[in-house]
Amino acid sequence: MMAKDPAIPRVGKKAKEAVATTKREPAAKKAAVVKPARELDQIDLNVLDLLQKNGRLANKDLARIIKLSPTPCLRRVGQLTQAGYIRGYRAILDPAMLGFTLRAFLSLKRSRDSQRDKLTAQILAIPEVQACHVVSGEYDFLVELLARDMDDYARIAIGHISELPGIYDLRSTFSIMPLKTVGNLPIL
Repeated sequence: MMAKDPAIPRVGKKAKEAVATTKREPAAKKAAVVKPARELDQIDLNVLDLLQKNGRLANKDLARIIKLSPTPCLRRVGQLTQAGYIRGYRAILDPAMLGFTLRAFLSLKRSRDSQRDKLTAQILAIPEVQACHVVSGEYDFLVELLARDMDDYARIAIGHISELPGIYDLRSTFSIMPLKTVGNLPIL
């Protein structure tokens, strides 16, 4: 039997699949796999599951649900945050209620002589860009953006993104109706 390397974090049996997904560095830097900073047990997974479903859950309520006293519960949340499992908390706004009625997915090709890091930073600086992925296949980027209407879309996509140095092809796909835009990770 091989000796276990103490430098490699151990993960409980039930948590292995949850931790199998990798965390990536910001897109402007070269992506690297980050190993789990600590072993996750069932209580940690319960904490993560409850908080991803309700980030406003009070510590005393969280502690009661997972059957811990408030102090160790708060300590666990702090450790999970410090280890990077919890990246932050935020309110999820309804784009349509705020006038953003058009959701488009842009497939972008860049010229091979362009600087990917610089181009990525320029795309990410556009406030209407909701998500940006480096993808495999025919295109280099998949960008999700929200716009108020078709004129707003044209201003952003045609007037701004397609004019960025290094972009030589832009294809758009429009969402007719979003069915799911925010999901929870299936960790339990």
